[in-house]
Amino acid sequence: MVDTICMLPWESFTVTMNNNFRPCCRFQTTEGVLAEDYDEAFKQLRRDMLDGKKDPRCRKCWEEEACGQPSMRTHANEFHGLEFKKEWLTENFRKPVHIELSIDNTCNLQCRMCSSRFSSKLLKRDKWLVENHDHLDFHVAKVEKSRYETLKDMKIDWSELRSVKLLGGEPFLSPNFLDFLYFLDMRTDISNVNLEIVTNCTMKMTEEITEILNQFKYVYLYGSFDGLPEHSMYQRVGSDWYQNFDHFLEYGELLKNRQMSVHQTFTVINVSHIDEALELYKPHTDTVSWSYDDYKFSFLQAPDWFEEWVLLRTNNKKLRGIFKSRKYDHIGWHRTLHTIDTFDRYYNTSLEKANPELHEALRINTKRYVDAHKRPPTRDCYYCDLIDEM
Repeated sequence: MVDTICMLPWESFTVTMNNNFRPCCRFQTTEGVLAEDYDEAFKQLRRDMLDGKKDPRCRKCWEEEACGQPSMRTHANEFHGLEFKKEWLTENFRKPVHIELSIDNTCNLQCRMCSSRFSSKLLKRDKWLVENHDHLDFHVAKVEKSRYETLKDMKIDWSELRSVKLLGGEPFLSPNFLDFLYFLDMRTDISNVNLEIVTNCTMKMTEEITEILNQFKYVYLYGSFDGLPEHSMYQRVGSDWYQNFDHFLEYGELLKNRQMSVHQTFTVINVSHIDEALELYKPHTDTVSWSYDDYKFSFLQAPDWFEEWVLLRTNNKKLRGIFKSRKYDHIGWHRTLHTIDTFDRYYNTSLEKANPELHEALRINTKRYVDAHKRPPTRDCYYCDLIDEM
């Protein structure tokens, strides 16, 4: 039988920003359901996995495994002990062994690929985009009460909890961060719990935070840095790479049982230097991981020339495998180019300064497209409108 089982639908849930539940963060937010419906909603997924069927919603893990890379699925199966539990699995949810949530959307950065749903700092920007550039398809998010408040109201058996992953906003900035850690401490033995924290490293770690983090069994701390310093500061608006990386190194000195990792998000903006970016962090971390944006700045909607240009600069096997699913989207690509230009004007930044090689490649190839593009007599053309605005 094909190995298709992932333990997460049986022993894990991820709480979305609108307080719905899904098996993991790689499922679309729209796949989330009310907490009381979680077991029933994903019974078919569990049945299919037991029957050896691959679910298309798990494609990112299948992509990684096809390239010979470990995936979230393989890591989860090892952590949850699939080898010892497989014969006992049914279509029903067991108990939470792992949970993942963004406590709230309190944040101090304005990352270009993010939105007001995940960063309170982006509310003003997203309102401006909706009012002035509605064709770029941004939305102003109304975030529900804290995910921590949602869990407080639920009757959950925490006895087998062994892993918690906290995302942002920015956890170290959140007024709910310490409250949530104390909430866990009162309901389970946190010395048996691994804690994952994803942080932008803009905040120094206080004594109180350090003290309780060192009570957990192990802390996996992921610093979010997106590529080379100039690329990272451009993509993560408001960040100071040099100061933030100093904070990251300081975290490693303060924490006892810990694994220090850097996680990078690659987009159209920074993927051209993926090899250098991965090498930059290796001497300073225990692990380096990365993912790719499949939203506003996705390179999977780019034209052929962009893939060829990037792959000439890298031998990264995982990236080459991901590019196999690229499908050129005319409207999506030109919307991305327009978004880059619009953000530069809004933030008073410059792609040309941050990544001059990319800027030149876009200039040359966009001009070729404009020169080859036939404008219809009616002038009612989405591409022409975008090109004129750019």
